[in-house]
Amino acid sequence: MNEESLMRSRIRKILMICSNYDAFALEEDGRIENQVKNEYRELNLSNPPKFIWANSSAQARDIIGSEEDIDMIICMYNEQDKEIFPFASRLKDEGRGIPFILLIHYSKAVRQRVLESPHPGVDFVFSWHGNADLILAIVKLLEDAANAENDVFEVGVKGILLVEDSIRYYSNYLPELYKIVLTQSREFLTESLNDDQKKYRKRSRPKIFLATCLEEAIAYFEKYRRNLLGVISDVGMVFHKGDDPKTEKLDAGIDLVRIIREYDPLMPVLLQSSQGSLAKTAAGLGVGFLKKYSSTLFLQLGDYMKEEFGFGDFVFRDSNGVECGRAASLSQLEKIIYDIPDAVLMSNTSRNMFSKWLYARGLFNLAETFRAEHHTNAGEFREFLLDNIQRYHRSIGQGIITEFHKDSYQDYYWFSRVGEGSLGGKARGLAFLNHLVQKYSLSEKYDDLRVSIPRTIVLTTDWFDKFIVENGLQYVIDSELSDDEILSEFVASTLPEELTQNLKAFLATVDSPLAVRSSSKLEDSNYQPFAGVYATYMCPPVENKDRMLRELGKAIKSVYASTFFKGSRNYIQASGNLLGEEKMAVIVQTICGAVHGHDFYPMMSGVGRSLNSYPIGSEKATDGVLNVAFGLGKTVVDGGRTLRVDPLHPKKILQLSNPKLAQRDTQNEMFVLDLRPSAFKISKNDGVNLRRIPVADALTEYDRPELVASTYNALDDRMVPGIGIRGARVVSFDGIFQYDRFPLAKALSEIMSICRDELMSEVEIEFAVDPVKSSAGKVADLKLLQVRPVSSGIGSQTSTIEDAEAIVSNKLIRSDNALGNGYFTESSHIVLIRPESFDKMQTALMAEEISEINARFAAKGETYFLVGPGRWGSSIPTLGVPVAWTDISAARMVVEYGIDGFRIDPSQGTHFFQNITSLGVGYLSVDQYAGSGMIDFDALARLDCEYNGKFAKVMKVDGLTGFIDRNKGKALIGF
Repeated sequence: MNEESLMRSRIRKILMICSNYDAFALEEDGRIENQVKNEYRELNLSNPPKFIWANSSAQARDIIGSEEDIDMIICMYNEQDKEIFPFASRLKDEGRGIPFILLIHYSKAVRQRVLESPHPGVDFVFSWHGNADLILAIVKLLEDAANAENDVFEVGVKGILLVEDSIRYYSNYLPELYKIVLTQSREFLTESLNDDQKKYRKRSRPKIFLATCLEEAIAYFEKYRRNLLGVISDVGMVFHKGDDPKTEKLDAGIDLVRIIREYDPLMPVLLQSSQGSLAKTAAGLGVGFLKKYSSTLFLQLGDYMKEEFGFGDFVFRDSNGVECGRAASLSQLEKIIYDIPDAVLMSNTSRNMFSKWLYARGLFNLAETFRAEHHTNAGEFREFLLDNIQRYHRSIGQGIITEFHKDSYQDYYWFSRVGEGSLGGKARGLAFLNHLVQKYSLSEKYDDLRVSIPRTIVLTTDWFDKFIVENGLQYVIDSELSDDEILSEFVASTLPEELTQNLKAFLATVDSPLAVRSSSKLEDSNYQPFAGVYATYMCPPVENKDRMLRELGKAIKSVYASTFFKGSRNYIQASGNLLGEEKMAVIVQTICGAVHGHDFYPMMSGVGRSLNSYPIGSEKATDGVLNVAFGLGKTVVDGGRTLRVDPLHPKKILQLSNPKLAQRDTQNEMFVLDLRPSAFKISKNDGVNLRRIPVADALTEYDRPELVASTYNALDDRMVPGIGIRGARVVSFDGIFQYDRFPLAKALSEIMSICRDELMSEVEIEFAVDPVKSSAGKVADLKLLQVRPVSSGIGSQTSTIEDAEAIVSNKLIRSDNALGNGYFTESSHIVLIRPESFDKMQTALMAEEISEINARFAAKGETYFLVGPGRWGSSIPTLGVPVAWTDISAARMVVEYGIDGFRIDPSQGTHFFQNITSLGVGYLSVDQYAGSGMIDFDALARLDCEYNGKFAKVMKVDGLTGFIDRNKGKALIGF
């Protein structure tokens, strides 16, 4: 039997319907098209599958009309595209027979909207978790189904039956199953004696069948029972496909086992359920069992299946044939060219040896350049070679993701991946920014401003898995250890040796501080509010590279550990995700900034949002907004005092409108990185080696103060640019926004607009800016650090604030600055920080009291409305109550109010703000002293008080109602 008898039916043309961002994620992170092409090439097949991309159902319809033989359609759900389901139904009605696959982001609202009514045009619905392996698994699943009849019955290929009715779980299971099967298949290839046998063995891998109800499972088993390696089944499932999940038969999997056992008492069967108590039942039936919620689920699955289921170097030679140098790569060629004798070097150009070698490696443009040039001078030719190789490296380093190889890594590679797993959400966003820099030529677009991302490597998620397994840390994950104990266990463990060697090679090219950042599978994905949940550590440079390697390793292991800290676990639970689904990649990147004494920091850090949720005066929401600060970005993302800038009108900054306001409401403290190696210690606190210092102190040592600060001239009662006179210093960034030393506001506005269009969503970006020394003294670096989609609320609004005003008789709180949507009626309590008890020096104690109150509500499964002064979640206690998400997890509405002498801008741009709004928690800002909104404290005082603590009181309110008019940004609370 030859390989041509297997896998005759292949998916050759795939129509992908998705946004430009999702298309990027699939192509760059998952490399789906390359994976399929490589497989076809290895199997000696012609015409590998072609991917056709459409960004809407309308465009897809046009493509269907012009393209023939489309074998499959994969559509990523986009709430803005209302024609997806009618389009799918029409295809079925026309009898085209094209499988239609729908991908949905895991969100309760999205899932309900998609599944609340039948969609006959959709063949399968899968849950998208940011793992591009799912697409390849879907292709394999459909190919397996199409080829099963021939390959199983005519050739004897075996199969594995997966029985699962949960979209979420089979979307996770299939990629893992195929990964296990394909890995085993590659291992089997070593037994083959020639290429034909290898191809045959590869094509004869076990097929996977998916049944989503008991009826399908029985049918699959009865048809393929003689050819199954085993069965993996859920315990509870519906009987018929499309049945209401509420009609699920809780022991259907047990029934299936009994049917299987009647035919084959020895067939391996693996049951899985969320009920751990069923393990005994499974044991009694003689089958395996896995608990669904286990964080090591897929590791256990792999163990069960393993046990239960089976062109040369460029060589320089002299005229006598003696070898003078050898290069296995272009980077090695660049290095040895310096040492090759002139006569030997010139002997190769006459025979086009360089261009031939480059053609063989697919370096076509470079090969053409070398072939077209003819030199007679060895020195000129050597410089020509080096110049073009280096230029080529620089060009390919920008806008793409390069594979990290320790022997060839260069410092002009902007973004490199270490490993074969996923980049994670945050790194994927960073890679997309790198792609946009190249696509829109942003690097050289703006006078005196260079745009790029920091030099970055990403340790993909497979290193995380390997680290856990090699160190036996599964028990830590499922235990009740404290955060300190988890951190200790992880830091005491050892990184894989191959990874350590890769990090050592990277450090050989680095002499600046490094940021070690989390990039989990869920971070910064659509509908997944995970901003700031995990840790970021900063490592100062150390001359001794071995010591630097140890410090970097500790930071990486600390990021891994933060995946399982209490706050992370609680947040994953609150967001409706499972800890076992989470995977952690790690970003290691250079930090934007410069050395100032013992400290390191950038001139500016900031967050930009394409949608200004709180426009003031003549500002428009669509202008966007920037929140910027002097020093490291912790000031911004943790809720510190920042400068608020409309990027379309950067000369009109409210905080600088008069000297009194400028001195009161602008930044007076900043964060810097302590460069002393002794300052870097392992701690749950990822800011352990960051120092908070007075802005005024830093300005006295800063070499470009005219860009950052202004000084109050008391004699003239006005602000003067720079710090050339005595007086109070104010962080104004006048040199940038008022005097246009470089076009930062314009660049950021255009970049946010590009990101919004490409992601098809409002966005938030993080960035840093630092001057670059030049003869003109004006050039600056703009480093793009992150982009994430911003949730703008899911669903339509049918009521208005006027409707709510008519319904709510007793008005307690009004807000003109609110985010959220619709009515909030499930709560019956208000938790209030009493204005008279507020003391900005005791906000940490207030956070403790709020956390205790929240725990009582959470234990009872109840919710409440939270009302307090200043900025909730600020890491600077004097600006508000420094709660974490876990401290207010039961809050359904959060209100920030101003008190006399303590007024804070709304929490726009912070991680805390991004997360609560993404989770559907209503957010209200009230500043009655500025004429914005109202709180009736007298009416609140008359409510029934159930608890009256040192700072907070809990009041019971029958009929408590909250409403947010998202179109007008107004809100009302009352009863």
